[in-house]
Amino acid sequence: MMRNRVAAPAVLALSVLVTPVPDPAWGAETAPTLVAGTGPAAFSGDGGPAVQARLNRPLGAAVATDGTIYLADSLNRRVRAVATDGTIHTVAGNGEKIAEAGTVLAGTKGTDVALGAPNAVAVSPDGTVFIADSLASRVYALSADGTIEVRVTAELLGGPIATINALAVSPSGSLFLADRENSRIVEIPAEAGARPVSTSVPLPTGLAADAVGGVWISSATSQLSRLQAGGVATIVGSSDGGWTADDRRPTASPFNATAVSAGGNGVYIVDNLHRRVLQLVPDGRVSTAADLPVDPFGTHDPVGLATSVTAGGPLYLVDTVGSRIFSIPAAAAGDIDPAEPVWPWIAGGAVAVPLVVLFLVIHRRQRTGGRGQVDAGSA
Repeated sequence: MMRNRVAAPAVLALSVLVTPVPDPAWGAETAPTLVAGTGPAAFSGDGGPAVQARLNRPLGAAVATDGTIYLADSLNRRVRAVATDGTIHTVAGNGEKIAEAGTVLAGTKGTDVALGAPNAVAVSPDGTVFIADSLASRVYALSADGTIEVRVTAELLGGPIATINALAVSPSGSLFLADRENSRIVEIPAEAGARPVSTSVPLPTGLAADAVGGVWISSATSQLSRLQAGGVATIVGSSDGGWTADDRRPTASPFNATAVSAGGNGVYIVDNLHRRVLQLVPDGRVSTAADLPVDPFGTHDPVGLATSVTAGGPLYLVDTVGSRIFSIPAAAAGDIDPAEPVWPWIAGGAVAVPLVVLFLVIHRRQRTGGRGQVDAGSA
C-alpha cells in the first residue's frame, strides 16, 4: 500500500518531464516596427521622419555605436542615416547616375560624390562608415565630419569586379569585403601599407564580424561559414540541436543562411527557407529570434539584417523589395529556443528525483523486513 502511495506521486512528477507546455511569447511573436520607408520606391523625406521618407531598393544596413542606422539606398545612389530621434538624411552620394571614377580630393564631402551602386555599408569601432560602390569597384570611407575618401580601389583588388556584396569591420579595424564574382573574401588590414589577404569562399553574399575576431559569411548557396585565424570552417548542426564549426568545410549547412549579422547579443542569420531569424549563441546553442511574417516580408523575398552593437539593442530587417526598414527586439544572449522550453525539465526533475529515491528506500526496507521475519520463523 505504501509503495502505491509513493509510486503514484513519482509517476506524476515524471510525467512533468514529458508533458509539453505552451511556448512563451518571445521575440518570434513580436510584430516588426517600421523604422524607415513608406513602401513605394522613390527618393524623398530628407530632414524629416524616416517613417515618412521613401527609399529605393535598400540593399544593406549597419548600426553605429550611438544607434545611428546607415542604409545603402541603392537605386537612389545614396547612403542615408536614420538618427536616434527618427529623422533621416543623406550622408553620401549626390544621386548622379555616373559613378565617380577620378580622384577624390581631400576634404570632399560625402554628399558631393557620385555613387553608382552603393550596395553595402559597415561601421568601424571609431565611427567610420565604409561604403561599397560596386559600379566603380571601390570602397569609400566616410568620416564623422562628413568628409569622404577612397579606401579600396580596383587596382588594390587586382582589377574591376562586378559586385562587392558585403562589408564588415573587425574589432582590430581590418576591413573585409565579399567578392562574389571571384568567390573570395578580401581582408584589408588596418596597418598602413599592408597588402590585402584573399581567402577562397564560394559565392559570398553577406559578412559579419563578431567580438572575438571571427568573420561570419553567408553565401548564395545558403551555406554559413566562419573565417577565423586564417582558416575557414562551415557552420553545421551539432548532436544536441545547436551549432558547431567544421574545419573540413563540408558544402552542406543546415541553417539556410541568406543574410548574417553580429552584435552585442551574438550572431544572427536569416533562415530564408523557414522564414525566420535565428540567433547563434557562442556556447553552441541556437534559438529563434523572430519569424518573418508574410506581411510585410512576402513568402520568398530577400531580407537583409543588421544588429545593434550594444547588447539588448534591436535587430533591423531590410525589406529590399518593399523599400522599407523594420526593427524587432533582439533575444537576450543565451535564450533557449521557445520551441524547446527547459524549465519544465528542471522543475520536474527537482520533484521527481527525491520521490524516486524515497520509493527505493521504502521498497528496500520492506524487502529487508520481510526476510528478517522469515529467518526468525525458521529458527
